Amino acid sequence: MNHFPLVSVIIPTYRRANYLKRAIDSVLTQTYPYLEILVVDDNNPGTEYRRQTEQLMKSYENEKRLRYICHSKNRNGAVARNTGLKNAHGEWCCFLDDDDWYMPEKLEKQIDFLLKNTAYKAVYCGYERNGIKENPFKEGDLSFELLSGIEVIYTNTIMIGRLEALACGGWDERFHRNQEAAFLLRYFTKGGKIGALSDILVKFDTTDASNRSKPLQFEADFDFFLKIHQAEIIRCQKRYPDARELIYSYRYRGVLLNYLKYGYWKQAIRFYKKASQECPRRFFRDCATYVKRRILQENIFKEYS
Repeated sequence: MNHFPLVSVIIPTYRRANYLKRAIDSVLTQTYPYLEILVVDDNNPGTEYRRQTEQLMKSYENEKRLRYICHSKNRNGAVARNTGLKNAHGEWCCFLDDDDWYMPEKLEKQIDFLLKNTAYKAVYCGYERNGIKENPFKEGDLSFELLSGIEVIYTNTIMIGRLEALACGGWDERFHRNQEAAFLLRYFTKGGKIGALSDILVKFDTTDASNRSKPLQFEADFDFFLKIHQAEIIRCQKRYPDARELIYSYRYRGVLLNYLKYGYWKQAIRFYKKASQECPRRFFRDCATYVKRRILQENIFKEYS
């Protein structure tokens, strides 16, 4: 590797000072040394969470590769990532949630991929979550995959050109959920394509569920996500003529299953009627297919794999 570009790793943090050290240290111990870390503190000033974070950051005062930026008030993760983007110096940017961590070769392998595959200005990688390892392989414009939920690209797995991230408008600050999908849809709309590394380079800690949406909010989050991305859904119809009904049916199936998972039976019945009206030709069939494939232990989206 003759060229060693600087990589900026942006770590937003909110109410998780007890996890943050592990995230930071996983970046400082990367095999690729040309990096900077931007920790963006999204805690409200004067709170115990801010004090705990400030105390932790004092232990890194002599670490020249790390910068600590504080918001004047809590805003959300998308805003914090944009704060990091605007203050970053790197040619490439990565993002890391404060309760997760990188494997040691994460930056080195992604930089190597991007320098060898110059048609891509972004790449994502494999990960381990809840004991399950995912090795991605799909590349290109994955708008349909993200809109429908066929493919999930988590924030922590992404490396993207800083200029490309800024050119597409950065992270959409209207979103409190589905932020990484909304961000990448902006990138794909501008003509960007993403490469894939199958290596497991990120690990997730899902023990803190305090930030998880309740079932009713989960429904509202996806209604908002689909409403905002109508233009992108129409664009997907060039590839799949029935893209709209596919996207709504798959996403609404996930919402229905979430209601059932938490025992919200009345809300599940109400939502089933709503989804059936929105996707009259597909919804029942897709739900039945899901049940059948789960029983047979098949890939839920095997026709797209």
